[in-house]
Amino acid sequence: MVSSAKKVYDVDLDYSELEESIYGSDKMDHAFAKYFLAVQKKLLPDLQKLDLSLNEARILLYLMIRKHSTATDVSKYTGIGRTETYHYLSNLLSKGVVLSTFDRPQKYYALHYTEAVDCLVRSKQNALRAVSENKDEHQNMINSIVDGMVMPEQQGKESYQVIVGEDPMHAKIVRMLASAKSEVSMLLSDRYLVNLYYAEITDALLDLHGKGIKVNMHTSCKKVSQLLSEDVDGNIQKMVGLKVVDDANTPVDFVIIDNKEMIIMLDNRSSPGKKQDFCGFYTNNQSLVTAFKFMFGKTGA
Repeated sequence: MVSSAKKVYDVDLDYSELEESIYGSDKMDHAFAKYFLAVQKKLLPDLQKLDLSLNEARILLYLMIRKHSTATDVSKYTGIGRTETYHYLSNLLSKGVVLSTFDRPQKYYALHYTEAVDCLVRSKQNALRAVSENKDEHQNMINSIVDGMVMPEQQGKESYQVIVGEDPMHAKIVRMLASAKSEVSMLLSDRYLVNLYYAEITDALLDLHGKGIKVNMHTSCKKVSQLLSEDVDGNIQKMVGLKVVDDANTPVDFVIIDNKEMIIMLDNRSSPGKKQDFCGFYTNNQSLVTAFKFMFGKTGA
């Protein structure tokens, strides 16, 4: 069997991956197997994102290429056991992306790739929509259980949470600002204030002021007024309790809510990071919150 490497559809193939015991010595079998391997490497990751298992995705691709095939053929060319093959075929039939004939032996074939993807996307969207629509009901179910349990030792327990990724961290900050009752304190570097501006989080600060919540911001950003609001530039200092400080006075970015909880925003300041390089550290530990509130006061001195 040939063991050289070849590039097909921008995928490096090593023919040594093909087992002769599975594909036999037929040249047509080997030719199909080589190109089937290339297609798998290219397309399997996307199909698995649509809630197909690895073997389901492999069988689906095989049937898209080989059209009408028996379960024996599917098992032979995918290397999946025959009993398991029937199980995966049954799943694909139920998902609506594979069909079968009334022949004996029974034969299977798949929708075209674009049709199959559309079908799987619709199914996933419907499932996600159902989860979203039922979230309040399910939360009430959980609450009813929690309310019926007596766990006094857990009340007021200090905790922490590590949030990985820029988007999840921004979502956490938005939820924290929405829960503020009396005061928000923010120490932000030039770079991170711009980051919050583009995430449309700074708009919420003026809303907090309108609700009677005291907002204090210390930042090294010289154009902070423009970022917060172009319309109320003359009053922004009073509305947000704004102080512009030196870069050296913003060693770390953080937000403190009601002197009870805080989130520290961490990333690689030496070079622009990817979204997944951002992370946040949340805690309601009162010793840490007090220490960072003390640091916040010192930056404004």
